[in-house]
This record gives sequence, structure tokens and C-alpha cells, in this order.
Amino acid sequence: MPLFFRKRKPSEEARKRLEYQMCLAKEAGADDILDISKCELSEIPFGAFATCKVLQKKVLIVHTNHLTSLLPKSCSLLSLATIKVLDLHDNQLTALPDDLGQLTALQVLNVERNQLMQLPRSIGNLTQLQTLNVKDNKLKELPDTLGELRSLRTLNISGNEIQRLPQMLAHIRTLEMLSLDASAMVYPPREVCGAGTAAILQFLCKESGLEYYPPSQYLLPVLEQDGTENSRDSPDGPTDRFSREELEWQNRFSDYEKRKEQKMLEKLEFERRLELGQREHAQLLQQSSSQKDEILQTVKEEQSRLEQGLSEHQRHLDAERQRLQEQLKQTEQNISSRIQKLLQDNRRQKKSSEILKSLENERIRMEQLMSITQEETENLRRRDVASAMQQMLTESCKNRLIQMAYESQRQNLVQQACSSMAEMDERFQQILSWQQMDQNKAISQILQESAMQKAAFEALQVKKDLMHRQIRGQEMISEQRWALSSLLQQLLKEKQQREEELREILEEGMERQLVALLEELSAEHYLPIFAHHRLSLDLLSQMSPGDLAKVGVSEAGLQHEILRRVQELLDAARIQPELKPPMGEVTPTAPQEPPESVRPSAPPAELEVQASECVVCLEREAQMIFLNCGHVCCCQQCCQPLRTCPLCRQDIAQRLRIYHSS
Repeated sequence: MPLFFRKRKPSEEARKRLEYQMCLAKEAGADDILDISKCELSEIPFGAFATCKVLQKKVLIVHTNHLTSLLPKSCSLLSLATIKVLDLHDNQLTALPDDLGQLTALQVLNVERNQLMQLPRSIGNLTQLQTLNVKDNKLKELPDTLGELRSLRTLNISGNEIQRLPQMLAHIRTLEMLSLDASAMVYPPREVCGAGTAAILQFLCKESGLEYYPPSQYLLPVLEQDGTENSRDSPDGPTDRFSREELEWQNRFSDYEKRKEQKMLEKLEFERRLELGQREHAQLLQQSSSQKDEILQTVKEEQSRLEQGLSEHQRHLDAERQRLQEQLKQTEQNISSRIQKLLQDNRRQKKSSEILKSLENERIRMEQLMSITQEETENLRRRDVASAMQQMLTESCKNRLIQMAYESQRQNLVQQACSSMAEMDERFQQILSWQQMDQNKAISQILQESAMQKAAFEALQVKKDLMHRQIRGQEMISEQRWALSSLLQQLLKEKQQREEELREILEEGMERQLVALLEELSAEHYLPIFAHHRLSLDLLSQMSPGDLAKVGVSEAGLQHEILRRVQELLDAARIQPELKPPMGEVTPTAPQEPPESVRPSAPPAELEVQASECVVCLEREAQMIFLNCGHVCCCQQCCQPLRTCPLCRQDIAQRLRIYHSS
């Protein structure tokens, strides 16, 4: 923002002048003029608008100030509806209000030596305006609405950047004097502008297609005419009335100057009396200041003594706080070291005992995989997860008990500190109660500051404790969640691997066409039943829907569809023998017995022996377990060069040997 737009604080003399002029305007019998010029104003005060509205002022003089806008906030231009003369020259106005046309009674507008960039279009509504002075501004063009000023007699636009005049000026028949910079004009040409006002108006009338008449043939409204009357053209008697108007205004201004001098003398007398009052007031202030200095000196001495006592107590509290913090740090370190030791012991025990137990249980489950159903495996997994979660909960309870003991000890220390602070506050209040009434304000401020410090200290301490609790709780919860999530992920992976292995084993023991038939009918969940009863296409062709229901296929529609599709496959195989499955892909079928004799039975003992053989050499017994997958599929000799598990292709992190008990 430029320097001249900044608000300046008016001087004492300007402030006194403004007060005097406002008082003068409100006095009984005052004239219609409000003069607040040379008061160093940055905006017109609200009281000036109220005065003009209430007292129906007709002349407002605000020149030689620092105005940047005509209207302050929360003020309406309608408050100046009765103003006929508005003098705003020598200010810093950059724009006039857009609703300037509401001042319908305005006859003289002087905005000379301002910073105006343009004039509002509503200026054409000032039908009674006779004098418009916009000299020494920054105007580049004039609005076309100037042609609606049918009473304008004097227009001064010199000292601007105007190069063209609007043709609408030809409609102003009363214009007697037009002042402009002829050398800078483009339209009308320079020679026309240099010839005077009449030549310019003749040129504009010719360009607009109008007939030119001299302004002496038109009658102008006088300055005292009411705003409700309209100006009408009259061919006779304008000069006499105009001369009478000028004489009346000159008499009015001379009277105004005399009253102004008289008011100036009254102002000097008022200032002299004001100075005497100020001297007496200064003496009283000096006496009161000396008394205040004595009182303040005693208060300062007492305050210094109290501050020394408070500083000593504060140092004692700081030392005690540091000692407590060191003790808390040591206890926290001891607790953390104990927790780490407990975790290490638990990890070692888990690695030594629980892993071996889980491996032994896994070996047993792998040997009995064909005889255990899917529901039994899920129950066993749930039991393992429940036992692991129970152990973790017991450990978390222990840690929580330790933390509660630590928090209780810490709260006791904080309460002791707060009680000591409360005792000191009571002593301090007793000392302050002995002071005089004049010292109560200063001492109350000290009490408020000490109370605020105490509250801030307690709030910070409580906030710190809450943050410690939240951090510790979040760390414990995050560790438990991480452990549980890792355990669940591992269990889900193992479950998926077991299901895939079981599915592969079942599909290898069945005919491919039968497997494809079940997958096509969305009956893959019956694969274990078909593999357990060793059902083949030939055996299914001899069975009925009731036989399938006894086996475990409960849907009636699915029973008929399976038998129908099996019969179609066998018929197609008879027609085209090449469609029959190879002999190597067909598993040994059950003996040709009636379907009623088919019952679930355990797998033969030979399968259990084959399940524990090495998958590499197929000769020796599987003796090694791979971690992290948990598969037992290789002997000790064949597992040495392996880097990944032959069954699941996962990286081998560790190898453990299994010893069978006699």
C-alpha cells in the first residue's frame, strides 16, 4: 500500500479544531454550513453525517484532509441528501461512490487535487449540479452520462489525462465555461479546443446533428431552489436572477467569514481555559504519582522478598523433580531389562519345548492325515491358537500389573508435589491478606499468575502421564496384534497347503474324467467321499440315486445328474474306445459288490508306511522336518543339498531331526 493511503493519527490541534467545529455546528442558531477542513482526517466521522442529516445542513466543507474514501463503514450517502455544496479538494480520494447520484440537491461539487481514476455513471442523476471541478486528478475519460447534467454551467477537467470528450456534452445547453488542456486533446481537435467553450460546443453539436444555441438563452435554477422543482428552459431574464444569486451568496460567505473569526476568538479563549485546567490536572497527577511511587516501592520490596522465597522453593522443587525423574528412569530401565529377560526366556522356552511338541504333533498329524477329517484338523488348530493366545494374555497381565504399580508410585509422587505447592499457596495468601487495600490489585495479579502456573504444571504432568500410558498401551497392543497376525497367517498358509496337498492326493487316486465331471457340476467338495469309497465310472454306472445318498451325496438333482453324465461318458467310451482313460491314470477300483455294502473305512496300513518314506530316494524313512513350512518328507542324507522344500518349494530356514521312540 502506498504511503499516502496509510491512516495518520491527527495532531492535537487538528483534533481540537474538529471538536470545536462539530460543537459549533450543533449550536442553536448555527448556519447551514459544516466546515471540518484542515483536521487531518483519514475518513469523515460518523457524527458529521448524523449532523448533516439531523440539522439539514446545505454546505459540507472537508477540503485539505487525508480522505481516501467519501463514505466510512456503516454510513449511507442518503445522510447528505440536503447538501447543495460539497467541497472535497486537496484530499487523497481514488474514487467517488457509485450511488453519488442520490445527492439530487447537489449544486456545487469540488474534487480538485485528488487521485480520482474515473467518475461514477450515476453522476448524470445530479440534475441540479451547476459547478463540477475535477482539476488535477488522474482521469482518462469522462462518462457519457455527463450529458444528462442539464443545469451544469462550469466544468473544469484540466490537469488530467483526458484526450477525448464525449459527444453527449452537446446536450448540456447551460454550459458557460469548459476548462481543459487543449494541447493534449485529440477529439475535438486542438485548434477547436483552443478557440474556447463556444467553439467546442458548436463542434460537438455539429457532430451529434444538433443545432447550437448559446447558454444565455436558458434559465438556470438558483442555489436556494428546492430539490423537488425541476429546471425549465426560459428565454428571458436569466442574467438578473443570476446576479442576484451571486450577491446573495457573497453576502452569505462574508457573514460566514465574520462568524468564523468570532468563533476563532472564542476558540482561543476556550483553549486558554483548557490550558489552566490542564495545569491544575498536571499538579494533581504529580501529587498522585508521588504517592503511587511510594506505594509501588513498598510493593516492590515485598514482591522481591516473596520472589526470593518462591525462587528458593522453586529450586527445591526442581531438585526434587530431577531426583524423582532419575528414580523413574532407573525403575523404567529395570522394568524394561526385566521384560526383555522374560521375553528372551519365553522365546528360548518356546524354541526348545513348544516347537518340539508342535513338530511331534505335526508328524503324528501327517502320519494320520488320511484318517483325520477336515473338521478335526480345524479343531486342533483352534486349540493350538487358543493355548498360544492364553499364554500371551497371561504375559500381558503380568506386564499390566507391573505398569499399574509404576503408575501408582508415580501418582503418589505427583500428589506429594501438589500438596507442597498448595501449602506454599496458602502461606502466600496469608501474607497478601495483611497488605493494604491499595495493594490488592497488584497482589491479585500475582496470585492469578501463580494459580495459572500451578494449573499449567498439573495439566502438563497429567498430559505427560496420559501420553506415557497411551504409548505403552499402544506398544503392547501392537506387539500382541503383530504376534497374533503372524501366527494366524502362518496357520492359514499351512491350512491352504494341507488342503492343496490333500486335493492333489485325492485327484491322483481318482479317474480324471470323474474329477472333471465333479468340477463341471460344482461338486468338488464330494471328492474326498468319492476317493474314500474308491468310486469309479464303472462302479457309478451300477449304482442308483439311493446308493449315492447312502454314500453322502444328499442333493437329489445332483445324484441324477452324476449318474446321467457317467452313463453318457461310458456310452461315448464304448463308441470310441480311444476316449477311455489310460490304465495308469485309473486307480484300483473296489470289488464288484452291491452298493449297499460300501461303507467308510480307514485307509490301509500300507499307506501309512508309504507316507513316511523319503520323497527323494523313496527308500529310507523320512527323518527331517523343515522350518518354516513344517513338512516331514526327506531322510537325513537327501536333505543336506536341498535349499527348498520338495513339497511346497519354500525356503528352508532350519532342519530338525526326528527320533522315534521305541
